[in-house]
Amino acid sequence: MIYILGAGATARETLNFYKNAGRFEEVGGFIEENCKKKEIKIQGKSIFDASSIATLPKDSIFIGAMGSPKRKRWIEEIEKKGFKFDTLIHPSAIVGDSVNINKGCIIYPGVILTCDIKIGRHSIINIGTTINHDSTIGDFVSVGPGVNIPGNVIIGNGCWISVGVKIINKITIGQCSFIGAGAVVTKDIPDNVLAVGVPAKPIRNLDESSWNELI
Repeated sequence: MIYILGAGATARETLNFYKNAGRFEEVGGFIEENCKKKEIKIQGKSIFDASSIATLPKDSIFIGAMGSPKRKRWIEEIEKKGFKFDTLIHPSAIVGDSVNINKGCIIYPGVILTCDIKIGRHSIINIGTTINHDSTIGDFVSVGPGVNIPGNVIIGNGCWISVGVKIINKITIGQCSFIGAGAVVTKDIPDNVLAVGVPAKPIRNLDESSWNELI
């Protein structure tokens, strides 16, 4: 069985994507840390506390459906226990030749991936995003709806690319940086910064507590 980590909006969307793919019956339910929703069901699927993972069969499969970058810690803890993760590609997504989508990724409806693209582990590519040739998306990246990523772009691990961002070709965005909604990225962005505007410019450095304020 497949268990969806999280029980919020991203998790509910993910369940619908499994339904769209004809895989609804494969989903055993949702798992949430410090669960307070045990009496609630989502489309008939129960929500379990994280402590239940210890009781699951070793062939259980997970998918991390949480928008927050904090999903990295929990996912890696589960991987260390020997569990495997699914990769979910919505049937309406267009995936071209030589596109490498790594484990744990969720590819939303209407996404277009042209060719020769690498998407790292546990990344989420949201509705209507386009990614063009020879681009690399790192691990644990969240890409919002309607983002345009052209050719030869590199996005580092742990980045958050907000809704409607546009990036010109041959740009590198450093690790763990946050690009604000509607920004247009015309120059490389360093690691660990918040960048906003048209054109996008870093306005402050980020640390773990900063991410808590942004998400």
